[in-house]
Amino acid sequence: MDASLLDDPWIAAQVDAAVAPYVGRLPAHEIAWMREQLVEVLLHDEEASRLLRRAHPREVDESGERAFGVLGAAGRAKAG
Repeated sequence: MDASLLDDPWIAAQVDAAVAPYVGRLPAHEIAWMREQLVEVLLHDEEASRLLRRAHPREVDESGERAFGVLGAAGRAKAG
């Protein structure tokens, strides 16, 4: 399995969400296998790779800060 794809927190969260309904219902090795299969498809299937690129957020605000009110409007005016 290519672990580098799962190094991306957003992708890892999507894979985790996909297998979540089976956690506790299947043995851990089966869940691990499902994760591996999902990663393989995302890496090697052209359509799946394209969909992943399109769905992946382009920019994530990691600061935890947001501008509101006049500051937020000023920032939007400068960007536009």
